[in-house]
Amino acid sequence: MRLAHCVLSSLLLGLVIPMASAVDTIPTEIMQVGTFHGGEVPNVAGRNWFALMVDGEHAELKTAAPKIKTVFDGIMDDEKDKASYSGKQVEMKGPEPFLLIRREGLKTGIVKQASIIATDKGQTITLDKTVYTVEHQCKEKGKGEEFHACKVYLVGNSNGKSIKQWLGDTMENNDSDFAETISVSWAGDIDRDGKIDLVIEKSRYNNSDTVLLLSSAAKAGKHLLEVARLSRQGC
Repeated sequence: MRLAHCVLSSLLLGLVIPMASAVDTIPTEIMQVGTFHGGEVPNVAGRNWFALMVDGEHAELKTAAPKIKTVFDGIMDDEKDKASYSGKQVEMKGPEPFLLIRREGLKTGIVKQASIIATDKGQTITLDKTVYTVEHQCKEKGKGEEFHACKVYLVGNSNGKSIKQWLGDTMENNDSDFAETISVSWAGDIDRDGKIDLVIEKSRYNNSDTVLLLSSAAKAGKHLLEVARLSRQGC
C-alpha cells in the first residue's frame, strides 16, 4: 500500500507541476479600449488584466475586466452578412484606461510616473532624480531626398553605468504623411523596481504600434526590453 501511495503521489505531482508552470507562463499582452481589425487583439480577453489609469501626474494600476465582442469592420466585412463580421471591440466599464496590461508579477496600487519634456532632439524623461533622454540621431538629407534617416536611442545611467539603447529607426519629415516616427507616450515604474518603464508609439503610413518595455525584463547592458506590442492597421 505504501508503494502504491508513493506511485500515486508521484503521478499527481507530475500533473500538478506542468499545471503550475502553465499558470506562471501566461504571455504578456497589452490592449486599449476601442475598435480593431480581426487579429489585432484576442478573440476573448480572458482574466488577469490590469488597467494603467493616468490622470495628469497621477498613475495607478487597477484590476480590470475588459470584454471583447465581434463587430462590423467597415474595411473587411459585408455589412449585410453578419457571419462575415471580423472586427473586434474592446470595452471596459468606468473611465477609459491609458493601457490594459496582462503580465505575471504586476500589483495594484499607485505607480510612479515620470515627467516627459519634448526637446529639439527628442524627449527628456525624469523618474525621481534619474534623467533619461530619447535622442533622434539623424543623417543629413541627400540631394532630392525627402526624409531624414534617424536612429532613436534611450540614453541614461543604470547601476552607475551610462547605457545607450537603440529603440528603432525612423524616416522623419514633419510635413509628410509617409514619415515613420517613434515617441514615448508614457514613462514610469510599472513593475516597481525603481527603474524606467516605457510605453512607446511607433507610427508609419497606415499602421502603428503601441509597445510596452519593462526594465525588470531587461538583459545585461540594457535599460529595458519589449514585452508586448499592440499593432494596428489602417484601411
